[in-house]
Parts: sequence; structure tokens; C-alpha cells
Amino acid sequence: MKTQLIKIIGKSILLGVALLHLFSCSKSDDYKKYIKDGEISYTGKIDSIQVYSGKERVYITGLFMADPKIERLKVYWDNRQDSTELTINRTSGVDTLKLSLPIREGVHNFEFITFDGQGNKSLSVFKTGISYGERYGSGLLNRPYYTTGYFAGDQNTTIAWGGIDLTSGATFTEVEYTNTAGKLVIQRDSIHIGESILKNYLPGKPYRYRTLFIPDTLSVDTFYTNYVTQILPKEIYLKNMNFPFQTAAMAGSRWGTPADWQLNDAAKNFKHTDNNFYGGIEIRSNQACLSLEAGWWQWATPSPNLAPIVNGKMYQTTNLQPGKYRFTITKLDKGAAGTVHLVAAKGTQLPDQANLAAASLAYKVISGTDALLEFNLSEASAVTIGLLGNMPGTASDGSYIKITGNMTFDVLP
Repeated sequence: MKTQLIKIIGKSILLGVALLHLFSCSKSDDYKKYIKDGEISYTGKIDSIQVYSGKERVYITGLFMADPKIERLKVYWDNRQDSTELTINRTSGVDTLKLSLPIREGVHNFEFITFDGQGNKSLSVFKTGISYGERYGSGLLNRPYYTTGYFAGDQNTTIAWGGIDLTSGATFTEVEYTNTAGKLVIQRDSIHIGESILKNYLPGKPYRYRTLFIPDTLSVDTFYTNYVTQILPKEIYLKNMNFPFQTAAMAGSRWGTPADWQLNDAAKNFKHTDNNFYGGIEIRSNQACLSLEAGWWQWATPSPNLAPIVNGKMYQTTNLQPGKYRFTITKLDKGAAGTVHLVAAKGTQLPDQANLAAASLAYKVISGTDALLEFNLSEASAVTIGLLGNMPGTASDGSYIKITGNMTFDVLP
């Protein structure tokens, strides 16, 4: 009985060992079906891939860092419908991929695989990129402008810009103009600037502009609209020329100083209680007129309030090209006493009355209700234009001039 039991146990053990061996052999051989052609050896992947957008292209950068055996890079796109292959010449350090890839407009999916000399490949690296083309470009509009003017006083042209949709990628406005040295200037301003100032602008020459677009933050290319051409700015030679005139400062409710016009100390002959001197503006019927006045009436307290004016000057300086010019004042009121000249002189100052003949381009005594002065300029120059007054300070003598109309400055043919 015992002998039979021992035989049964022995056979069971042998059967178990046999089955364990069978299963062990089966599992240990299972992997061989995956390496029947040999073990798989992967090359190092390309690192730090970046796909930049562009105009009918993408620009791709990356780094070859880990594997010195890499010899080729294959780039697939659009589900492997197209591809390109590059030879890689590895050095001992980190090598950089720089690839400009022409490609149709649209969003593209890219796959990058490296190979060594034995044909072993890397695991795939996937990236997405965008190419912009005619469809994007056809929707780009120039930024509008709504005023443009040339001021001869500082020889600058100012362009006031309208709004534009910033989501379109609008980034800059670019203006081409000719400067006073006769050279072409290209000025590029941020789209966020509402006003462009073109310095040393040559009057009489048109400018042109276009708008620049960068479609996204990864774009390596800039898109341009067509130029808006033959824009001739309105020429402005003098400022604050129309009644009622703008004021820069007021002393109480009657006397003040005009904006944009320069006055010498002799013309600022009203001393206010703030101990500052004013002149050039008087308020009449609640409107500001240009004014030079001396003396004042006897019933003023104290009397007289306004000192005499000796070579008092109210003027503006502008910059002119060679030519013929006319300065006109309409509607003025001139008192009987004293003398007021309308003067044009080269440079930045008006001469004194004693030097008018020698130092002026032209001058004329103002009388009546308007005034006109014409002069010729043979070379480009700064020119100063304005009023020169010499007025006594005695009471009740009519020492004044008031301009209650408009002024014009014209370039004659």
C-alpha cells in the first residue's frame, strides 16, 4: 500500500516538472517571433523641434544632440503624402537643423525620423506648422489715414492714422518720402502709434505707404499690402491764422498771449498783478483778436496801463523753398497813432524799424482794413513773417492794431 502511494506521488511530481518545463520553454521562446530579423536598434531622435510659419513655406529648426551616428533625417507631412530627406553631417558637439521647406498654404502635420548608416531609425517626432499664402494675403487691407499735413515751420509732415483690425496680424505702417536733402527715407512705425511724423519732409513731393502684417508669433515672414501712392500732404506754413485766435495764456478776462505766435518783450507790455507780462491778445465781444496796443484810455486805473511799444514784434518763423509768396490779412482795425509794418525777413527774427530796408525781404506799412505783402525767395531758407509795431504810450492817442479777420499764406505760381 505504501509502495503504491509513493509511486503515485512520484509520477505526479514528474508530470508537474514536465508541464513546468513545457510552459517555461514556450514563454521564453515567445519573444523570438519579434526579433526573428535580429534585435531592434533605435537611433537618437532629433531634439527641440520648432516649426515656424512663413509665406508659402515653413522654417524648421531642431538639435542633433545625443547620437553621433545619425546620418539622415526624413521629414514627412500630411500623413506621409509627401516627404523630403536630408543628409546630416554630425560633429562632436550639438548640431543644428535649419530647413526652409516650400509648402502649400494651410496647416500641416510633420513627422521627423532620423537614420544611422545601418538604416536604424529613431522613434518619430511629431509637430504642426502653418504656411500662409494668397488666401491670407488677399484679405489684408491697408491701414486708413484721415489727415496728412506738412508744416513748414518744423518741416515735418504729420499723418493721423485710422484704426485697423489687429487680429489680422497688422504690425507696422511703412512710409516712403523724400527729405529736404533729396534722399528717399523709409520710416516704419508700430501699428499701435496713432500718428506718424515724417521729419525734414521736402514740400511738394508726394509720399506713399503700405501696411505690414506678421500673421502669428512664429512667423518668419512679413506680408505687405500694395502701396497707397501719390499722397500730397496739405502744406501749412503758419499756425493760428484764423479769428477768433487761440490763446496760450490769459491775464484776467481781457489781455493775453496768442498760441504759436512769438512776441518779444517790447510787445508784451501789459503787466498783470501776477507780475508777468502779456501781449498779443485782446478779448473783444468775448472773442480773441490779435492785438498790439500802447497807452490806454485816461479813465483806466492806473493810467496808463499799457507801456509804449518800441520795435514790438509778433511773428512766426517758417521754412520755405525758392519761390514767390503772398501773406494776407483781412479785416483789421488800426488806430491813428504809431506805425505798424507787415514784414517778411530771412532768418528767425524780424528786424527793427531802422533796419527794414536792409534786412527785409519785403515790408509794408499797414493802413486801412486789410494788408497784403508779397516777396520772392531765391534759395531755401527760414523766413520770419509778422507785425512790427512802434506805438506811443500817451493817453487817448489811438495806439493800437486789432486783427479780427483771417490770415492766408500762399505760394504763387
